[in-house]
Amino acid sequence: MIERLKVRLAYQRGWQVVDGSTVMQTFENRDDAFRFVHGKGARVLLAWSRTVIGGQAAPFDFTASFQQDAVGRIFKAVHGPGAGTWFWTCFEGGARGTVETKDEAVVGVERAYTRFEA
Repeated sequence: MIERLKVRLAYQRGWQVVDGSTVMQTFENRDDAFRFVHGKGARVLLAWSRTVIGGQAAPFDFTASFQQDAVGRIFKAVHGPGAGTWFWTCFEGGARGTVETKDEAVVGVERAYTRFEA
């Protein structure tokens, strides 16, 4: 089973779902491409990078992007009662949560960002 698939803008053709270098299918809009990915039991692959605050890369802090737009963030709590847990948030729609692992936080953002109206 495929875990994650890339959705990319195909100039003048719509949105393509890609597995490695193979175009699986092309769609007129992004939500249809997201539905296709979910129908395959996969998640949409987002680009992840270190979060930079004040010119410094923050420790245990990562930003998710889709088509060069920041769409979510995850970070690890290092102090207080939640120390060691991971917080995730999706900028569109405001979905968020606290989980035990970084991988669970990544899944939270990927699922929340690619959610669509049925």
